[in-house]
Amino acid sequence: MTSKKSAEADESPQPDKEGDASSVAQALGAVQRAMEELASLLGADPEAAARALKEAGRAASDNLAELAGEARDIGEAGLAEISQSVRRNPLPWLAAALGLGLIVGLWRNRAPRT
Repeated sequence: MTSKKSAEADESPQPDKEGDASSVAQALGAVQRAMEELASLLGADPEAAARALKEAGRAASDNLAELAGEARDIGEAGLAEISQSVRRNPLPWLAAALGLGLIVGLWRNRAPRT
């Protein structure tokens, strides 16, 4: 499957560096025009709108980083709790793993193969 993807990637046309530069310039121009339009709608100058957008982006980035840290902490705490539970009482976990393996094995054998 990866060879198919790599073959498709090799066949796709590769843009040249001049095309990339003009695409970037066009994108920057579009962003500048959008900022100017936003500024005119808000009645502010473009620099003030750009500063406000940058500040909002920084705040969103900070919030995202904080949420990612909290999610990591919750995941690590849950993993530690499960690990302690397995060490204290391994037989129920072993039985659950064997049961799950049996169910998956039976399910795979019954599934039609194409």
